[in-house]
Amino acid sequence: MKEFWGMMHVLDNADDVAVFVVSGRDGSILYCNHLVTVLTNAHTGSPVSQVWDMEDYQKANTRCNEGGTYRYVVEQSPFGKRRNVTVSKVVWSQGILAYSFLITAHVDDEEEEERDKIFKLLGQDFRHIFLIDMIKGDVTTLLKPPADGSEGHYRAVYYHPVHFEEWKKELISEHAHPEDAEELNRFLEPLEVRDRLARGDYAFQYRSRQGEEYRWMELRFRRPDELKGRIICTERDVQGEISLNHKERESEIILNSIGNIYRSIYLLDLVSGEYTTVKEDQLIFGIPKEGNADTLLTITSEFIPDEGQKRDLQASFSIGALAEAFSGDAENVAREYLSALNEEESWVSVTAFRPPYMQGMEDKCVITFMDVTESKRVEAERDEKSIIIDILSSQLRAIFFMNLKDGSFHSIKLPQKYRYLQKQFKSLEGVIGQYARAYVLEQYREAFKSHLSFEELKKRPEDNSRIEYIYRTVENEWIRMIIHPLSGNGKSDEVVLVFEDYTDVMEQREMSLLYNSVLLADYDYMFEYDIESDQIYTLLFDGERLVRENSLDCGMHTERFRELVPIHPDDLPMFLMVCSEENLQETFREGKTVSHMFFRRMTADGYRLFMYGFHFFEDMGKRRVLIMARDSERELL
Repeated sequence: MKEFWGMMHVLDNADDVAVFVVSGRDGSILYCNHLVTVLTNAHTGSPVSQVWDMEDYQKANTRCNEGGTYRYVVEQSPFGKRRNVTVSKVVWSQGILAYSFLITAHVDDEEEEERDKIFKLLGQDFRHIFLIDMIKGDVTTLLKPPADGSEGHYRAVYYHPVHFEEWKKELISEHAHPEDAEELNRFLEPLEVRDRLARGDYAFQYRSRQGEEYRWMELRFRRPDELKGRIICTERDVQGEISLNHKERESEIILNSIGNIYRSIYLLDLVSGEYTTVKEDQLIFGIPKEGNADTLLTITSEFIPDEGQKRDLQASFSIGALAEAFSGDAENVAREYLSALNEEESWVSVTAFRPPYMQGMEDKCVITFMDVTESKRVEAERDEKSIIIDILSSQLRAIFFMNLKDGSFHSIKLPQKYRYLQKQFKSLEGVIGQYARAYVLEQYREAFKSHLSFEELKKRPEDNSRIEYIYRTVENEWIRMIIHPLSGNGKSDEVVLVFEDYTDVMEQREMSLLYNSVLLADYDYMFEYDIESDQIYTLLFDGERLVRENSLDCGMHTERFRELVPIHPDDLPMFLMVCSEENLQETFREGKTVSHMFFRRMTADGYRLFMYGFHFFEDMGKRRVLIMARDSERELL
């Protein structure tokens, strides 16, 4: 004990070493040497906040608990600039937990030279500077502000740097505004950082909690050549950068981010209801550079001749409607209207969406106007041509026109055997119901009737796009049914129902699936087995198409099929096992797709070794097996 008091005497008389021990229970000082008392007026029982920055104290304790002893460097402290700090955990026999802080002078080293190099590159006009090693995943804090907001910075070097994910989590959970947390999390994804840095500096603005308020900060990643692959991340306060030219800066960012394809662009404030002009509308006169959004909508709506569309514009793009839309999950609000800006009929597209993410944009949206007359003309011309081409096509079985107001219908083409339907039923729904019962395969029947119900036809997509449905008949034919809207003045009151023979197309699709699964030209024998019909087809590839050559009324497990593939008697049991019904059912149940085996097969030259491939697949409700055999003794080297 005497030696212990002697050591304390040495520490009390030291003029360049500060020592204090803090209780882990209440943060009070249990012991401090004379230098601590002289410089901070602290003594036994004083709170540690009188001696040390509390945020730094708590973080040091956490690191100490994780690693035993924790060392770092501070730029400023009550005991002088640039000091080494060693934090250790102390546990007395009585169970008292405490933390000892030893503060000594710092000696420049290789790491210090690197930090000075970074500060010379960047300066020290930042709140934080972080050094990131993306390979190790470590983050070292080189510069941070004092917790009390006073002038100056701590320069902290963690000899046990924090992991990148831990640093990211702390930044988001403890500092970021809740509304910015999700975007900041995406910004700090390591892969995103690497990809963006490949194109230059990578910056992001977010709101950071400073005491009782939030201020806008900018994080910027850099990859200086001098750091040999490591990355620098700086944080600076940009709250004061909103100046007289802020509107010009907003407009420039918006134009650069969304392009220059729009006729005019305006920025709306969803709180104040005011707007500013980002890009003027050269075709509409009298729109002020800035003002109330109601004025903007009133002027632009005057160029929409249809009263219903005019009311829709003012309702859909009012400040209240847009604020409600963007408070939910809406990504944009978009409409197309007839326009009177040209002598001939023209169309204008109006779209509102969130602006690029930047400081001050959280309660705003962008509204754009674009002339879409040409695209509407091309679209209408394409629809008209497709209807005419389809109607003239010999593949069409039936064509119906249906009025969506009252459900009435008439046909311009109908096969003779279906004529009774038009004579017997006065509504298209009756026709469809009878046709489905008599001619549509049961598994397609309900979906077919659902697609063609009067209620569903009236609920077609707003863009008036055509709808297709492919079904199968009881006669084993494939039919494609197409619903074409007939538009006039932007409205669709009538639809055309087209029924097309699609059997050849579906068969070719089946063949193409087979063709795409193998290199067909390299096989000597090919068979297709349909499990449901228990039929085998011999396949022939003519260099361009795969076709079914012959149909055999036998299954893979029959004697007749074994005659087609004369297998050596010693290999026959294994071949029969592969072709057995039990094995096929198990293969499909387990989801296997392909297997390869070798069997000896009789040829004109005697038995030769063949490689057999069995491909299992399911398409259009049918389970199939593709069997292919290749003479393995003629393999190319």
